[in-house]
Amino acid sequence: MAKTGYLKRYRSPIIVIKMAIFLHIYLPSRIVPLFLFLLFGAKVSYKTVCDWTNKFANGIVLPEYNCAADILICHVDEKYVKVKGEWHYWWSIKDCFGNIIHAIITPFRDYDSAKKLLQESRRRIGRDVDILIRDGLNAYQRSAKFLGRKCRSVIAGIKGKGFIYKKKFYWITNNPSESLNSEIDFYLAKFQNNFANLESANRFANLFMLRKHLKKCLFEKKLSEASSLLTQAINF
Repeated sequence: MAKTGYLKRYRSPIIVIKMAIFLHIYLPSRIVPLFLFLLFGAKVSYKTVCDWTNKFANGIVLPEYNCAADILICHVDEKYVKVKGEWHYWWSIKDCFGNIIHAIITPFRDYDSAKKLLQESRRRIGRDVDILIRDGLNAYQRSAKFLGRKCRSVIAGIKGKGFIYKKKFYWITNNPSESLNSEIDFYLAKFQNNFANLESANRFANLFMLRKHLKKCLFEKKLSEASSLLTQAINF
């Protein structure tokens, strides 16, 4: 029988495990053990911190996406990431308001991967996307229909270009995707530059989205939403 305050077959108290996961949402795993030792006198390895996060923070569900704008414009892009020493692809999509919608990591830069990203994104958005801004990858053109039957797929680079949609003029650029890729690179350099497997890589992508959402909640002073997410992340 597990002792009070302990999980069965775990030597560390529940409060230590929860604090480790909470800290790991924001800090590299190698730094977390130092805080645990200072706070609780607990000696825990960084690998244990990663194991706890992988086990207990795997079921986090972000709040439903809600956009009341008449025209929804999304930006999509992909970048390299290492898994087991080999290059894979981190796909991500965000809206024109800076909200990250979805992210996945796959072994290939192909139609099936683009289709998976956009299908899962459409389910989370809950409405059709009007304009998808992308790079020249043909897979986006072929899979844009999964964001909505009338979704317009437009190629745009950093410099941007003019575009007319429903008799309105838009100046579009894919800078939002490039800035998101830079932020992902920063987190990868800070937390993890090579993943053991595809599952752990996608778990990290989910935690990255959680960090982004928490940061936005705190910036907009939505403290109750941030508290709910954190409780969910460490509730077991």
